[in-house]
Amino acid sequence: MADYDVIVIGAGPGGYVSAIRSAQRGAKTAVVEKKYLGGVCLNIGCIPTKTLINTAGLYRKLKKADEFGIHVDNAQLDLNQLKQRKNKVISLNTGGIERLFKSYHIDWIKGEATIHQPNEVTVDGKRITSKNLIIATGGRPVELPILPFDKKRIIDSSQALELTEIPKRIGIIGAGAIGCEFSCIWNSFGAEIHLIEMLPHILPKEDEELAKRLESIFKKEGIHVYTGSKLKAAKINDDDIVLSIEVSKNTEITVDLVLVCVGMKCNSDCIQEPLRSALKINKKGGIAVNEKMETGVPGVYAIGDVIDRTWLAHGASNEGIVASTNATGGNKRMDYRILPACTFTFPELASVGLTEAKAKEQGYSVKTGKFLFSANGRAHAIGEPEGMLKIIGDARTDEILGVHILGPEAGEMIATASVAMKLESTVEELAETIFTHPTLSEVLMEASEDYYGMSIHSPAKK
Repeated sequence: MADYDVIVIGAGPGGYVSAIRSAQRGAKTAVVEKKYLGGVCLNIGCIPTKTLINTAGLYRKLKKADEFGIHVDNAQLDLNQLKQRKNKVISLNTGGIERLFKSYHIDWIKGEATIHQPNEVTVDGKRITSKNLIIATGGRPVELPILPFDKKRIIDSSQALELTEIPKRIGIIGAGAIGCEFSCIWNSFGAEIHLIEMLPHILPKEDEELAKRLESIFKKEGIHVYTGSKLKAAKINDDDIVLSIEVSKNTEITVDLVLVCVGMKCNSDCIQEPLRSALKINKKGGIAVNEKMETGVPGVYAIGDVIDRTWLAHGASNEGIVASTNATGGNKRMDYRILPACTFTFPELASVGLTEAKAKEQGYSVKTGKFLFSANGRAHAIGEPEGMLKIIGDARTDEILGVHILGPEAGEMIATASVAMKLESTVEELAETIFTHPTLSEVLMEASEDYYGMSIHSPAKK
């Protein structure tokens, strides 16, 4: 007899969700987690970062409060108090998971797991058996050989959350979600930001048109952006750090602190032989799975960052639901087509589905509709008129292929587009949906109308 029906390795947003769903489906479930419930997301990722972003956004608004008829004198940032609030938010979330575990009778086995066999896990020398195994061990930041982490002046995103003072000049290597979000946070707090990206535009996975528009907003806000730029060398002095980058010509940037966020590596080191040879693991440590989150070994599933696919917390959670459903006798598949994403910059950039370039690559006859937030009444009322919404459709069928939003509350709005795509709605059906006025979400309706050249609040097309 096995000790458990399901053992989950890792208690991040994929692991803890899959454990709860397994228990809900009647499985005797355990979670092996050596450090903390909630994983990177709740402790040193999504939740604490968004706590800082909320404060940064409030601080930005306070600086412009006169425009709203509110006079605020001498608004000051207290980083220690902000850090305390961040820790309180983390504690509330992780405490909630622990209470859920208790309510579903899920065993939390504290320790480090080593996996040798599909149905066997060793935790600090103790052997535990299970009918099914869900690997949710996450990932860790990649280190640059020429700029290794010292956790003081060369840092990753987890150390960035612990700063008790903001340096005057900060270099950020990598303009993905982490780099762009911290650029906005620290720029709002008064730091001089130098954002360096090797690829042609920031947020390389996003639609190029919107990413470039956000890049221009960054520059307007005083963020120095270097795209198509490769870090060639770094000299760490007693008082500063000199970064040599290659753009059109060699450039030197002098900063006080460097945040390195150039990618992640999968945490699959805990998997030992003979199981390791049976699993298809790539160079980054990612485990190969199918759409049911099954590996090539029966009874072994993998989800989240360790499969090197979405690198999104909600992606991991959904993968966890798929894996746990299948591990407990169900039949469920992951639908990445409708997986949304959001980068919480100022303004936010959210997306679901294909970019315009990807849609063309896949052979679609592409048609687009666009609408600017500057033509939306609510955006002006809240003082956030920057950005645009772009809807991408198949010109032959009007199927919605993707929706991309650069603007206020984009992360909230993108869910509507995800629902529409899940229901296989056409652009026409979105255009004929009545949206509440005055709301930001009206831009989705207007962009859908623009797809047909019929947006009420867009100028006539020549």
